[in-house]
Amino acid sequence: MSENFWVNLIGFQLVWWLSILFGNAVILPVTFILLLHIFFHSQPGSELKVLFFSALLGFSVDLSLTLNGVFIFPDSHFPPLWLALLWFGFCATLQISLKYFSDRIPLAFLVGGLGGSSTYLAAAKLDAVEFGYGWLSTFLILLVVWTFLYPLLIFLTRRIRRENLA
Repeated sequence: MSENFWVNLIGFQLVWWLSILFGNAVILPVTFILLLHIFFHSQPGSELKVLFFSALLGFSVDLSLTLNGVFIFPDSHFPPLWLALLWFGFCATLQISLKYFSDRIPLAFLVGGLGGSSTYLAAAKLDAVEFGYGWLSTFLILLVVWTFLYPLLIFLTRRIRRENLA
């Protein structure tokens, strides 16, 4: 991943597909991709802080959904490590390949709700996760969650960046 729009976008797609298709078996390659992103970032310390806090928020939401039976992962009552790494990958896109939405918050609500929830539907179709409440109920839950989570992640990212510039 990178600060270049296309490298960042393709890097995240690589992280997403590897994680969804191979799960914990690709922890090392995915971690390497994420470390490369941080290493080549123009502000690696700031980027690491952004990734840590935004991924922590996102993973906490998924943990809550898992503990409440919305998500079911094989072999564990908790979200797997690959999902935490996937959150780091997604958060690396917030100010690069998804930067367009950072100044268009009303659009971010819409894109977050539809786009965020759709990725989980795709992951379920690829057997990376099961839904404890069925497809429609889970989609509606995720639609509400992601409608607010994505703009919140944008806000958090902006705030951390501003604090690091001060």
